Amino acid sequence: MSGSVDAAGEPIPTSAVLMAAAKHIATRCRAENVAFIKCKKKDPNPEKCLDKGRHVTSCVLNVQKLHEAKLLTISTMTLLLSKELS
Repeated sequence: MSGSVDAAGEPIPTSAVLMAAAKHIATRCRAENVAFIKCKKKDPNPEKCLDKGRHVTSCVLNVQKLHEAKLLTISTMTLLLSKELS
């Protein structure tokens, strides 16, 4: 799904992955996104909102991991069912 990894070895989601998950990210990370936007409106200094930005990034990556785990489970179940039916 992801082509590269960050310094911690975590996959960096591609734009396609982010677009595919946008609806879920918007729902699950709403509080983090709202806090970040409010911070940016309150203070134009980028350093003031770094912590809130990290919270948004963490939320997005957690949503991605959750969806990857679900996809893996569905793929496994599909494979097992197709073997059972053949």
